Amino acid sequence: MRIPSRRTLILPVLVAVLLPLGGWRSAQAQPLPVRTTGINSRGTTLVVSVGLQDLFTPAARERLTSGFSTRVLIRAFLRREGDPEPVAVAFQRAEIVYDIWDEKFRVRVTRGPGTDRTVEAATVDQAISLATALWQFPIIERTQLKSDHRYFLAVRGDLNPLSIELQAEVRRWLRQPAGAQRRPGAGGGDSFFGSFVTVFVNPQIEDSENQLRFVSQTFLPQGP
Repeated sequence: MRIPSRRTLILPVLVAVLLPLGGWRSAQAQPLPVRTTGINSRGTTLVVSVGLQDLFTPAARERLTSGFSTRVLIRAFLRREGDPEPVAVAFQRAEIVYDIWDEKFRVRVTRGPGTDRTVEAATVDQAISLATALWQFPIIERTQLKSDHRYFLAVRGDLNPLSIELQAEVRRWLRQPAGAQRRPGAGGGDSFFGSFVTVFVNPQIEDSENQLRFVSQTFLPQGP
């Protein structure tokens, strides 16, 4: 009986390991899906409206009535077509808590370095919508955009962010005065907002319980 050589045994193992890696690399290279987004003006400010309700998995929906808090973080990067660097960034943070005595959800929403807004919701769907919908969400002053360039938004939602560094950076941004505006990369190492590649192209899977990433349609500053 012939005994296989070590080389014969190792080769199938290498093939079994490398084939999934090749598929993973191909998947990472796929473009982000396009999600139709409302692009409008509120005064001189560019505002957007889009929903991320599908960030919640069925299991996450069921856990909402457990009494434990559920956190949602949404980041929006405004980019000019052909430019790898974001022009502006904005974020919304939300926390959902179910009051088991009143049988109501309390949703606390914070937009950028602004004040908190707490709203009550009677159902799971209402609570998720309050936490994941960007409605008339301010991005940037239109005067800072070039009228002859096309732009698009890259949006990422995270359910229950786990990264300690990510949570620390959110708190740092929340300490800024209301109305303050920071550009990506300003202030020395904005890993939270400045690294578009890390957030969208090569995200860390363990950063949160679930992630949702997409881009908007392209648009001109004077209109959708």
